Amino acid sequence: MTVVSGMLQAQTGVASSGDSRTIAPGIWFFAGDAHKGYSNSIVIEMKTYLVLVDPSYPGRTEELARLIASVSPKPVRYVFDTHAHADHSYANAAWTRRGATTMAFAGVAEEMKLYEPERWQTNGMKREDVRVTGETTVEPPKKMLQGDRFVLRDGSREVDFLHFGWGHTRGDGFVWIPKERVLCTGDAAVNGPRNKFWDADVANWPKTLDRALTLQPVTVLPGHGEPGGAEILRGQAKYLRDLYAAVTREKVSGMTEQQVMASPLTLPADDANWIRDDQGMTAGIIYRELAAGKPAGSLPHTWK
Repeated sequence: MTVVSGMLQAQTGVASSGDSRTIAPGIWFFAGDAHKGYSNSIVIEMKTYLVLVDPSYPGRTEELARLIASVSPKPVRYVFDTHAHADHSYANAAWTRRGATTMAFAGVAEEMKLYEPERWQTNGMKREDVRVTGETTVEPPKKMLQGDRFVLRDGSREVDFLHFGWGHTRGDGFVWIPKERVLCTGDAAVNGPRNKFWDADVANWPKTLDRALTLQPVTVLPGHGEPGGAEILRGQAKYLRDLYAAVTREKVSGMTEQQVMASPLTLPADDANWIRDDQGMTAGIIYRELAAGKPAGSLPHTWK
């Protein structure tokens, strides 16, 4: 079951049009094709230009460009990577060639330095759209955002770029549009069984969502899955805490990491939206975080 806010259509007037939805005047949601591995993308209209949130893989670029042109004639000036994962950032170079400035919080560049070009090369073995670029690694964002807040304001709209700490990745960025109370979360909050824990600080992750909830968003646009409301943030945070607590109980009882990975964990029924088929692997990542006493993403690991 996917969480969808019953208030979404009534409060924001969402209208579907092909692969695009108008969330509010000048704010568009472009659903990613899960079969192609694409993330969701969001476009925000400013007075003379557009902001694109999450460019996804290179193969998404031409499709996105056409969709964007169908809703606004303005140029894309800024492209924001919510985090460093391939399905959110690997089209960076394609958009800088189109004249846009890519940007992200400093932790995104830090993770790219840690894990690239190995992840690019791994993707290139599996994905033609990465391979045919002829590039040897991901292009880092051109503009690094320091601190935990960066604001774009041009008289017609304010857009806040926020960093609440290390959650899904160390560089997680949220995009907050205060007038319309719209929050773009990247993969810090997803709507469905799409969580990846390799680069996470799992213990701190729900705390970052608590901070996002203080914004009191009306509409939440996740990195994967359907848009909804604040229940996406609350549900994601609860699932993370419940899973962490379940793994902790098993570890304290004396189970090994392998035993925890092989043992089905019982979680409350309202966590079902976020539970993956490979939950054992996720439990193993949490176990290693508990054993080390530091974020799982800071431990040696291989991206899959």
